[in-house]
Amino acid sequence: MILVCKLMINGALLHHLYGSGYNPLPWKHRLKICIGAARGLHYLHAGVKHAVIHCDVNSGNIVLGDKWVSKLSGFTLSKMRPQPLYSSTSKASKKIDSRLVGATSYVDPKYDKGCELSEKCDVYSFGVVLFEVLCARPVVDPTLDEDEKFLVHWVRRCIGEGTIYNIIDPYLMGRIAPGCFKIFVDIAYCCISEKGDTRPEMGEVELMLEFALEMQEKADSELVDIDPHGKCMYEEVTFSIPVSDHSL
Repeated sequence: MILVCKLMINGALLHHLYGSGYNPLPWKHRLKICIGAARGLHYLHAGVKHAVIHCDVNSGNIVLGDKWVSKLSGFTLSKMRPQPLYSSTSKASKKIDSRLVGATSYVDPKYDKGCELSEKCDVYSFGVVLFEVLCARPVVDPTLDEDEKFLVHWVRRCIGEGTIYNIIDPYLMGRIAPGCFKIFVDIAYCCISEKGDTRPEMGEVELMLEFALEMQEKADSELVDIDPHGKCMYEEVTFSIPVSDHSL
């Protein structure tokens, strides 16, 4: 048996973010790739008869075609929502199914602690991808200091301290319009909430990313709100995310 897939000539998103020597992706390219992936997840969650949970959303499973159109791959671990995750009467089956998740650094911490799998698990993983796209660094980097080693923890600390601009990929510094930056960070941070019921649906994520792209295109067309020289433009951006909620 063989699996035949369409050739995605530009490979995985992961390889265009860090570690492979490619030229940095422009910000609007990154936004469009994220929108395409969000649209795919929205279809899986709400566009089919039985919702499908991907279970392995990460930047390596977002692949890019010749026109940089993004598609989801890596469906080996995917599950239909109505299908029970495991039998509570069987420790053996629970042990096996506990491995039905992808890269642990992207996994919803609630699911990792034994909670039921749901679409919101994919939302959490996608939120991690969004910050990976913004920062252009691994989700876990053992070469960094302890407080920066885990991307999600670093993001939360920076938002809490009001230094969110510290996480931006240096290549993007000054290239993201503040309005676009605010919307992107807001929705990405909501996705990685530890409270699954407070995370947005993928349809909302898709719409907010599209709105962020509109804001960027408007700023580009008006040649305003763009400062190629540094961080100052982001220091005054205020967010609607509940940074005082330590459960996030």
